[in-house]
Amino acid sequence: MPSNGGGKKDGPEVIVTKLLDPPETDAATKEREELLKVLAELAGRLEHELKDVLRFWDNNSLDTEHLGYLTCVDFDGTIYDTTKYCALEAQQTYIYAKLYNCTDVYHTEDMLNTAKMGGEFLLRHAYRSSDGRCFHSVTREGKPLSVRPNIISEVYFVMAFFELHYATKQSNYISRGETVLKTVLAWIKDSGNINSYGMDTSYSTLSDLGHVLRMLLAISEHNPTKLRQHKEDFAYLTKRILQHIQRSNTVVLETVQSTGEIEGAIGRLVNPGAVLEIGWLLLKYSLIAHKKELRKQVLTLFVDKMFTAAWDPNHGGIFTYLDVDGLSPTELTWNMKLWWPVTEAMIALITSYKISGERKFLNNFSRVFDYAMVHFREPGHGEWYGYADNEGRVTHTFKGGPDKGCFHVARCLWMCARVVRDIVAAGGVEK
Repeated sequence: MPSNGGGKKDGPEVIVTKLLDPPETDAATKEREELLKVLAELAGRLEHELKDVLRFWDNNSLDTEHLGYLTCVDFDGTIYDTTKYCALEAQQTYIYAKLYNCTDVYHTEDMLNTAKMGGEFLLRHAYRSSDGRCFHSVTREGKPLSVRPNIISEVYFVMAFFELHYATKQSNYISRGETVLKTVLAWIKDSGNINSYGMDTSYSTLSDLGHVLRMLLAISEHNPTKLRQHKEDFAYLTKRILQHIQRSNTVVLETVQSTGEIEGAIGRLVNPGAVLEIGWLLLKYSLIAHKKELRKQVLTLFVDKMFTAAWDPNHGGIFTYLDVDGLSPTELTWNMKLWWPVTEAMIALITSYKISGERKFLNNFSRVFDYAMVHFREPGHGEWYGYADNEGRVTHTFKGGPDKGCFHVARCLWMCARVVRDIVAAGGVEK
């Protein structure tokens, strides 16, 4: 039987809680040294967790027969479904290529070949040449199964291929990536809106805006000319995202229309995970584009206030959805605790600490990380569980499924470790 993360403290001692109680000393220098020591330990723990996560996917998901990855994986590595979801195929490809490109420890031939295993499968089977779209799902062999009326598969396809091109310099990756990028941007501009339903409405969905912003930042990371090339696209996305700030600049809503808030339950819905992710994405953009006022707004509203509202004071964890008026959200999973909002919160909080120097962000980061280690971590086989009930008990034993693959946890651990290492190397943060 799988070990249920809920309520158990398996594995190495959680060290992050030390951050909640700064060393009691009158010497500021001594306090800083102690904090840097704890942060260095934290970075090591994050890197160890990343190694454990990758071990799970390396051991269980690589499809050496048909290429690509098998992402429907139970807690112990058992494959329970061979359907391949193209967004998850691209996510895993991106993670392997990113780690190859941006780290010393994973800059290996094995890592590159594993990334290319996903890239080649995507090249052969994910793209639909008739309309420039990508399939949502295919069979293990790559035969088409479904297409969805959103751009999620396309966004991750672009991210994967730009990252692979940087690693390999192979022209087929960048040419196909550029083609699908044009499809995504044309879809946005032609429809005049971004929403998950693909309908001709004036509705705008925050999480879909975040997908496109994530994509543009990812393809610009190794090629700064993309920032200039897509300057208008960045401006457009930022403007659309800020339109989701409603009620006298006090809340960020998931779905709005061009005239403002939508009446009814859909208009009152708040998606904390999406707000927190867009928070750290906008922080990244604000630093690149030198937008100080945007940075201040994001730190306050998208990170600080959002985390405070979304953190469950009784059981810990982050609510999946909230109703801005305090009513019960109509989403059936609203009070569940899922893996991905936790990972977005970790990135947003540690990034905010590095930028602002405010200890509250570090303290809240430690709360979230400790929660994940107690409730989601399963040390026996590696990787995290993804779904827990309101009290933190694991509800689904699989670690990979139609919506969860090798992406959020690995990206979070790598990014957080990198930020913490940067803080330690700089000798701390300045307020």
